[in-house]
Amino acid sequence: MSRKVSLYRLDSRQDDELRSHIQSKYLDAEEFRAWDVLVAGVDGLLVAGVIASSSPKWLSHVQSLVDLSPDLSNNTSAAVLLVPYERYVYTLSWGFGHLIVEPGDIDPGFGLRFALRRANPEQVRALTVHTMDTLARTARTTVPGGATLDAFGMEEIGEIVSRLVGRVSSAGLTAARGSGNDAVTIRGADGLSIPLGREAEGLLADLRFLHTVVEHESPIAGLEHFEQTKPLRSGDPAVETLKERLAEALIPGAQRIALSWPAEWEEDYGEADGYFLAGLGRGWDDRPDTLELEHLLGALAERSSETRLAALKRIKIQALDANGGAVSRAISGDKWITFEDDLHGQRYVFHQGRWFNIGSAYLDMLRGKISRIFAQRSMLELPAWPKTQKKNGVGPVIERRYNEYASAQNDSLLCLDRKLIRTEQHDRGIEACDLLGPDNELIHVKRLGDSVSASHLFNQATVSAEALRRQADAQESFRARVREVSNGARDLPEDFRPRKVVLAFAEREATPRALMTFSQVTLARCAQRIGELDMDLEIVEIGDSEDLIE
Repeated sequence: MSRKVSLYRLDSRQDDELRSHIQSKYLDAEEFRAWDVLVAGVDGLLVAGVIASSSPKWLSHVQSLVDLSPDLSNNTSAAVLLVPYERYVYTLSWGFGHLIVEPGDIDPGFGLRFALRRANPEQVRALTVHTMDTLARTARTTVPGGATLDAFGMEEIGEIVSRLVGRVSSAGLTAARGSGNDAVTIRGADGLSIPLGREAEGLLADLRFLHTVVEHESPIAGLEHFEQTKPLRSGDPAVETLKERLAEALIPGAQRIALSWPAEWEEDYGEADGYFLAGLGRGWDDRPDTLELEHLLGALAERSSETRLAALKRIKIQALDANGGAVSRAISGDKWITFEDDLHGQRYVFHQGRWFNIGSAYLDMLRGKISRIFAQRSMLELPAWPKTQKKNGVGPVIERRYNEYASAQNDSLLCLDRKLIRTEQHDRGIEACDLLGPDNELIHVKRLGDSVSASHLFNQATVSAEALRRQADAQESFRARVREVSNGARDLPEDFRPRKVVLAFAEREATPRALMTFSQVTLARCAQRIGELDMDLEIVEIGDSEDLIE
């Protein structure tokens, strides 16, 4: 006999007392009790009680509306049974029992790891998926009758599964009834919702079975990468060390840190002609025309490393149009930073204000995809990148100026930088490309050494390709813009559909190593989408020139 229960796995250090895994405020509370118990001869711990609240928080709202105050209270029951096995403590949770366990001790993704090893890929009922590029989306999809994983539209690159509901064979569990076709429904995330034995001996047998599956079996073929990459919980022991390293890196000239566009930016429309930065402190340029990483790092470097992260979060950045009007929300500074570091043989990335652990198998798969993308070289030859006089000496011209220069040097290139096209879907405008090539290639230009993440460029390339391949009003607007900018010299045919996107990189050799991990993720997703649109994606390198221009 068995009964469904929520099971968590706790990391246990040698000689830990079982009570150390329970939050002390509950052990000390009058409403809770703890009992040392035996579970089929194994020393365990049972903790149970009531989480009481004098009245619901919403009761005052009721009273303000009707001038009555009903006598209401919330009482939430909670119980956990802790059973050690090998180096872990398996924890059965009833009611709100998971709330009383020390959150930092929970083995993150334990339930998901079991699901990825045993779930029937033909009978998946629900998935929670997080997009891991510059668009921080979460999708929860449910198919009550079950479906194949393909039906959920999963992608290999850039998506994280945090929860899976599906059917698994009951073989090996006390829930098995003897038939080879027996199956049970499980829910796998940090915890695992699964039928476990009602009797102590059956429970221990089930725990041993689950432990063996998670520790010694491989995920179902094709699902390996879904457990390689995962967001870190706030209580993860690596987080504090990573925060310290990020704080130390928040100084001018730091490596492995870049400026990146936050998810909130993608919800706003329009190109930025300037920025307003609040919270930098006195003496810093708070209205730059172009946002650079140094605008943040310069102001933070004067602070102690212990206060830099908090100061970064207090900085607010808002994009402005040519008239000084806002085209984005005021977004906190930590959402504009991408940072990556290696710790204990693992790659960690700070992105969109969250930490991620990027597994080695995932990195290998990602590098392979990016290497294949970079191998697709364009035959285009673009003018070398000139220099100009700057406040601190001579340096490369900004990207906008390069695009104008390239168009002037080669009349087969048309500069469309900042020449927006407007559609019903994109009513405030999108940038179709930086340069239109001689065979109407959509060319997007990027310097790889300017401390700005390339992810935003790749997302722009994707949005542009989708609009110009699928939206009739975008195609009409683009043809009109090309005629206008070229003064009638170029007139695209009415049935024009772009066939090729070219990414033009300068300053560094165009290789996977030139891109930070999250930019690689966004590029992989960009390449996949462009391929789905029946377009080619190619790469070209732009050399540097010693020519000096105004």
